[in-house]
Amino acid sequence: MTPTVDLTEETNRLRHLAADCQELRRCVLAVIPLAPGPEALRQLAPLVLASQELVGKTILRLSALSTSPYTAVRGSRASLDALGAAVAGASLVSCDLAHALAANPLEGIGYDGPQEDEAGIRRARHADAAPDMADHLAQATRQLQLCETAFLYLANAIPRDLDRSAPRNADQAPHKLSATQYEALRTLAKGGATMETRGRGQTIVITPDHSRITIATFQSLDKRSLVRLDTSVPLHQGRAITVTAEGHRALARHQARTGTATVAAAAPSAATAAKSAHR
Repeated sequence: MTPTVDLTEETNRLRHLAADCQELRRCVLAVIPLAPGPEALRQLAPLVLASQELVGKTILRLSALSTSPYTAVRGSRASLDALGAAVAGASLVSCDLAHALAANPLEGIGYDGPQEDEAGIRRARHADAAPDMADHLAQATRQLQLCETAFLYLANAIPRDLDRSAPRNADQAPHKLSATQYEALRTLAKGGATMETRGRGQTIVITPDHSRITIATFQSLDKRSLVRLDTSVPLHQGRAITVTAEGHRALARHQARTGTATVAAAAPSAATAAKSAHR
C-alpha cells in the first residue's frame, strides 16, 4: 500500500522549516564578528552541517508535495515553483557558510618551511580572510531570512489554495468533523488503509499503525466524499482507502478552526544541530 500525503501535516512541516531557518539565522548572527583561526572552524562546522540538513528537509517537502493531491489544485504550480526556489535558497545558505569555512586560514607551514616572520604572515592571512568570511556570513543570514519567509508563505498558501478550489454551493456548508472523524481522517491521510473481510464475513478497516476505525466512521466520511474506496477489487483481497482532495480541505479547515497540531509540538532539529556553534 502506497502511503498518501497528509497535506495538513505538510503545512506543519513547512512551518517547522521556517522555525529552523529562524534559529539557524540566530546562530549565525551569534558568531558575528568571527575572528579567523582554529576557533572559527569549531564554530562554523556545526552551522554548515545544519544548513545541509535544511537543504535535505526542503527537498523532502518538495518531493512529497510534487506527488500529492495538491498538484491537482489550482495555484499549486506557483507554490511548487516557490518551494523549488527555496531549495536553491537553502543551498546558497550552505554554500556561503562553506565558503566562510574555506576562507578561514588555519595554522600550517608553507613549502619553504618556517619563515622568520611566521607571526606576521599569520596576521596578514587573518586580515585578508576576515572581510571575506564576514561577507559570506552576512549573505547566509539574508538567504535564511528569505527562506523563512518562503516557508511561511507556502504554509499559508496550501490551505488557502485547497479552500479556494473547494466547490462553492450555497446549500452545502463546510464539513464539520467530530473528534473521532477527524482522527480517522488524519490517520487515513498519513498512511491510507484497506477494507477487508475477516473470519465469518466481518468487514473491518485495517490501517498501517493499527488505529481503530469503525465501519460507521468510515461510512460517515465516505458519505461526505472525504475518502475514496477502491471497489475494483474484491473485499477479501482488500480495497484501498484514500483521502480525497475534499478530505484534505476538511482537515485543513478543522485544524484552522480548532488550532490542532501546533508548531511548538516539535523542536527544529536543524536548529538544534546549530546550537553548539556558539557554546
